[in-house]
Amino acid sequence: MTDTFVTVDGHRVSSLRLIVANYGPWHAECDFEDDPALSGRVTITVGARKLAGTVVPSQTGVFGQQTRARIVAGNAAWGATLTPKAYHNDAGVKARLVAEDAAREIGETLGTFVPIAERVGNDYVRQEAPASRALEDVIGPSVAWWVDFDGVTQVGPRPGVELDASAYEVLAYDPRTRIATLSVDDPGAIVVGSQLSERLEGVQTVREYELHVDGDAMRVVAWMGGSEGEPGRLAAILRSLIKRATDGQVNGSYRYRVVRMAADGRVELQAVRRVVGLPDILPVSQWPGVAGCHAELTPGTIVLVQFAEGDRTLPVITHFVGKDQPGFVPVSLVIGGPTGQPAARQGDSVEVLLPPAQFVGTIGGSPATGVVSWLAPKADGTITGGSGKVKVAT
Repeated sequence: MTDTFVTVDGHRVSSLRLIVANYGPWHAECDFEDDPALSGRVTITVGARKLAGTVVPSQTGVFGQQTRARIVAGNAAWGATLTPKAYHNDAGVKARLVAEDAAREIGETLGTFVPIAERVGNDYVRQEAPASRALEDVIGPSVAWWVDFDGVTQVGPRPGVELDASAYEVLAYDPRTRIATLSVDDPGAIVVGSQLSERLEGVQTVREYELHVDGDAMRVVAWMGGSEGEPGRLAAILRSLIKRATDGQVNGSYRYRVVRMAADGRVELQAVRRVVGLPDILPVSQWPGVAGCHAELTPGTIVLVQFAEGDRTLPVITHFVGKDQPGFVPVSLVIGGPTGQPAARQGDSVEVLLPPAQFVGTIGGSPATGVVSWLAPKADGTITGGSGKVKVAT
């Protein structure tokens, strides 16, 4: 192997560190023999393998007449910030539509697309945030995405690749960290998804690796932990730290299904999505946000539960699903809480009490006054008018 083994657009590289993870774009750290002026889209050549990426200007420079550059897969743009955008479709917003919009706006190319579900719901509200967030939102949890060596973004499971024992040699392996150091002749022999078994206990699958080329020396450091749905070693560590730092509070609203109303007005609830890690709750108080009101919820109604001040000890029901949404079940709204009085609506049949009436007139030509008591003190009727300021549902 010669020192011209690695080049970037024809410029010789003295040292290369290529990092390829299960999730996201690969990136390469290149030390050049001289100081070529590099910018924009470039092609890295490692033996017979070619990789299409983009030079990151903020992480590239010259020192001692030697250029050092970081090159990221594709257009290096999945970290770029997208502008806000709202999507709505009563038939369900397509996941691919959201992903393609994000890719197009940042100049990336979308290839294979296998999300957890074809549609994400009737609405998707894209925040001003990195483009990768929109992509990860719509492909679903535990679905891998990565940028391949051609610079194309792929979504879905990576294929497994069985390797012949002659393609690599295991120089070292630490079963505690699941990290192996490999010797290879072909820099393209090892990929994410490669299945190794030589000198190992059973078959191990590569989930992340680094290719090091330094002069005429080459080695691969591979991590074989986790699963195809996990982000990779370093990303998993960072996500774990972030989760640990924020798991003291429970923020946001969570969907629950009404199981039963208790006599005191509290509600027994069943979690709609187990994946969020919250259990069924019983019983929970209502905080409907309207003074003096209480809802008699029908089993099956979908409600939102929030935790006051993010406190796990203070779950409360704050909202009820509207009639345009799945899970809507008509409820009875009681003014004044559980002991309030029933309400009647325009068009309802009612029973009217006829009170005794004062009589003033003449009887046989002579003035007379008195009280008339009806033989039937009640009468049936129908409400024909009412206030338009208040509407009462069934």
